[in-house]
Amino acid sequence: MQSLDGKKRDIFEVVGEKGLFSVEKQSIKLSERDLSGTGQIPVFSSQTSNNGVMGFTNKVADFFIKDTPALIFGDHTKSMDISNHSFCAADNVKVLRPQNIPFDALFYVSCAWKKRIPDMGYARHWRKAKKVGIELPVTDSGKPDYAYMAEYVQQKRAMMLAKYRAYVEERIAELGEVAEIPALDEKEWCEFSLDDIFTVSAGKRLETRNKVPGTRPFIGATDNNNGVTGFVGNDNSSRDGNVLGVNYNGAPCIAFYHPYECIFTDDVKRLHLRHHSDNKFVLLFFVSIFAKQRSKYSYGYKFKEQRMLRQKLMLPITDSGEPDYEYMEQYSKNIMLRKYQQYLMFLQQRSGAR
Repeated sequence: MQSLDGKKRDIFEVVGEKGLFSVEKQSIKLSERDLSGTGQIPVFSSQTSNNGVMGFTNKVADFFIKDTPALIFGDHTKSMDISNHSFCAADNVKVLRPQNIPFDALFYVSCAWKKRIPDMGYARHWRKAKKVGIELPVTDSGKPDYAYMAEYVQQKRAMMLAKYRAYVEERIAELGEVAEIPALDEKEWCEFSLDDIFTVSAGKRLETRNKVPGTRPFIGATDNNNGVTGFVGNDNSSRDGNVLGVNYNGAPCIAFYHPYECIFTDDVKRLHLRHHSDNKFVLLFFVSIFAKQRSKYSYGYKFKEQRMLRQKLMLPITDSGEPDYEYMEQYSKNIMLRKYQQYLMFLQQRSGAR
């Protein structure tokens, strides 16, 4: 296959008489209240996570996919998601139908287009996006070389699938076999105060103006991205690793496990086990334990240190009545093993492996 650098390129219009796409009229704009836990129809938004799917609805699909997929463009975020299934859409998106672009080539086209769109923050991008043009490899006759683009995408996909598969197989080998242990409702549980289980240490305030660019994760009081709100070159007394970070402000009583070295804002407490090694799988078990307490706390009723120390935690116990850390560890390993095995099966199906 000819290298990408060696291919001749040209710029093509996005929409219009000679454009690569046509714009579909959006007759219905859904919101979060239209979502349902039992819904079957995906709802696309301009979010940059979850491939643009904000949830599912029971409403009839507004955009039907038969032969031609759709490209969903997020006006505020420049997100570009491709759907080959019927769907609905929320506000602030443009739904585009490709003009005779093969499905695999569409991934290349969307990436090439996105590179040319200037970043305008959270402002609307469509006005500029439809005018920038799309630079694509061309055939000898000057037409978009969709066959080349599709082959390029297929090769990249195969490489990434092989990389993911190797990673998953390595993780499975590390974790070993799923062990037979009692179910959660078969274990005896007992109440412990958090102060009996953990030591609690503070984070340290770091104002935005004092942040230095770097590679060290900075942990904030957020509920996503594993608590990482950025990367800094700063260092301070909150530097820690192999630790449980628990928010007491912002999004309170949310815990994340941090195996890497990082520093913490003062809205996050650092927790280490008192009577057991800070085992990754045990701490991951506690992430769910803390999630069970979250409904008690809010921005007005903070999970501050004194309340944190008094907080009661229900834990599985041994026959002698002590926290059963071995059970917690194996339970977490079993969960991870089953998910890795499901993922491996998915990768094998995608790559055609047997």
